[in-house]
Amino acid sequence: MDHSLYLAACILDLSCQARYSFPVPPDLLHPRPDLPLLAILGYAVTAFAIGLALTPWFIAFLRRNKLGKQLRVETVDGRDPTIFLKYHEKKFGTPTMGGLLIWGSILITVIFSRLLAFLGIVHNSLLQRGQVYLPLFVMVTLGMLGAVDDYLNIIGADQERLRQLMPRMRRFLVLSVLIVLLGWSAYLWFGLRTVDQALFAIAVKFLIAVIAILFVLSLFWIVVLGISSAGIDDLLNRFLVRQGKRRGLGVLPKITTLLLISGIGAFWFSFKLGYDVITVPFLGPWPVGLWYIPIVMFLIIGSANAVNVTDGLDGLAGGLLVIAFGAFGTLAYVHGLFILSAFCAVAVGAIAAFLWHNVPPALFFMGDAGSLALGGVLAVIALMTDQILILPLIGFVFVIEMFSVIIQLTSKKLRGGKKVFRAAPIHHHFEALEWGESKVTMRLWIVGAFMALLGIIIGMVG
Repeated sequence: MDHSLYLAACILDLSCQARYSFPVPPDLLHPRPDLPLLAILGYAVTAFAIGLALTPWFIAFLRRNKLGKQLRVETVDGRDPTIFLKYHEKKFGTPTMGGLLIWGSILITVIFSRLLAFLGIVHNSLLQRGQVYLPLFVMVTLGMLGAVDDYLNIIGADQERLRQLMPRMRRFLVLSVLIVLLGWSAYLWFGLRTVDQALFAIAVKFLIAVIAILFVLSLFWIVVLGISSAGIDDLLNRFLVRQGKRRGLGVLPKITTLLLISGIGAFWFSFKLGYDVITVPFLGPWPVGLWYIPIVMFLIIGSANAVNVTDGLDGLAGGLLVIAFGAFGTLAYVHGLFILSAFCAVAVGAIAAFLWHNVPPALFFMGDAGSLALGGVLAVIALMTDQILILPLIGFVFVIEMFSVIIQLTSKKLRGGKKVFRAAPIHHHFEALEWGESKVTMRLWIVGAFMALLGIIIGMVG
């Protein structure tokens, strides 16, 4: 049907959707904000400039607070990382947590675009609920999780610094719990106000019970975690900090937080946005129903960890992320998601500014604060562009890196310690073959670029 004729009919008769059997095209009811290509490129350059401008101050901050990289003292399966130490021992103490600079630059650029829109300089900012809120949420929450992991990894062996940190962690946990409970209660209340009035009376009773439970839980957290106590600090230390040689955030709180963040994203996709279909290239949509929720959670967690595993050589993860976000930005633009395309362009600019100082020899590292955040956002953008099955192509090297770790660990467990690779992830295997760090990085960039190009082609014609 001709959309222009249909739109004219709707203007004359707003009840036409109820009168006829066919639905109103979504783009007519909820038009997507437009954004010129020049503006998208301008935002990318802005993020790049902000990242470069903040780098000297940020590196000075990291060095002043002694936030330097700690070398691995054992592999994932508990053995000595001899190959890793052979090639990376000289990197001890290099500032890390550079991911904070990356997504900080992205946030500043998004806020700057909102200021431009407020002043009337541009029509649409990047802060759009339909296309940017969810990527921003995943980026910031996973980035904060990664930053905590990085920081605990740095100070994990310093009991004095840990002792001084625990009271702050208690206050942070109390504040976080209160904010989450308040936000959840407000969402439930205002969300229920919009439902059918026949259901509202029943829903209110349930809401009152939920708020009462949340209030009691919040008081519990305030009493237990808010009181200054050496015993509570010791308990937090044992729970939050991984014990043994390997330091960082404990396994249980890290996995729990990953599940929580990915779960929120999955429920938002499924219930708020109504996603329940996966598009198979060349075959069309494939309904999956409620299975969409675990699929989303798996993709976010898997992508975040895959990028985290890949972040092991100077410039490797940064360059591959520039390629991946560039590819998804192209697909988003082709499919009319201009704001999301601009967000990808901003990510490219911010990562490129970091990469400017991260190429061998790296001035500072991304850390979990960047790899978890950007990996998770990559999965969210694949979901929002309906390109789930294209993600393994655009992120091909990330997938191979993750599979190399899985294969190595499985082989050691089932074959009495025998290895498939000289070291895992696979970029360390290539290092052990004496390729050299720069050559490994460049060759994996080339592989990633070719596979991303293939992903773009399939995403456009499939």
